[in-house]
Amino acid sequence: MTNEMKEFLLSEFGTTKVSEVNKDTLKEKLDGPSFIERINYRKAVGVNFKKEAIAKGTILRRENRLADMVPDHQKNPKFGFSCLHYSVSEAAGTLRIKIINKTKTACQVGVRTKDGEAQAEDDYLPVDEIISFKSGQLEAEVAVKILDDEAWEPDEDFYVELYDEGTKNRLIGEDTRTRVTILDDDKPGVLVFEEK
Repeated sequence: MTNEMKEFLLSEFGTTKVSEVNKDTLKEKLDGPSFIERINYRKAVGVNFKKEAIAKGTILRRENRLADMVPDHQKNPKFGFSCLHYSVSEAAGTLRIKIINKTKTACQVGVRTKDGEAQAEDDYLPVDEIISFKSGQLEAEVAVKILDDEAWEPDEDFYVELYDEGTKNRLIGEDTRTRVTILDDDKPGVLVFEEK
């Protein structure tokens, strides 16, 4: 934890321990749900004293937060993702992300990836395309290729967002952005000596 974060927690909550902070109160003071989700993840890891172990080559694709959990007034009226947070192992191959056309009319929407800790071309292949819906079509999918490597690294995030094809601006609403966490399946190296 950075000194800046410790100072913030101490001044706002009277403690430097994240485990003692009420997450709902903290959410009111900070921007964006992804920061809170990361704190919850780290808190769970700290409490359980272990990070989820993924065996090399394991194919894991998990939906962690469905858009159904978001109140309707915080969603986009026309488009949205069905899931707002995925976890995938490096060996997952391709992640298929479902986009919902809420009006079921013939229309188009842009979808693109955005780097977080995970970087395009190193950890995943970037996507920037226009999705076309036919009249009556409720769902479409975008495929994102996850890249596997042999180097150990911490779990990393990237984002997929929906945007207006004319303005190129991200669409309003909490369900127009989904987070993808890539779980590393490479164990760190072991230090050994030639002689005892």
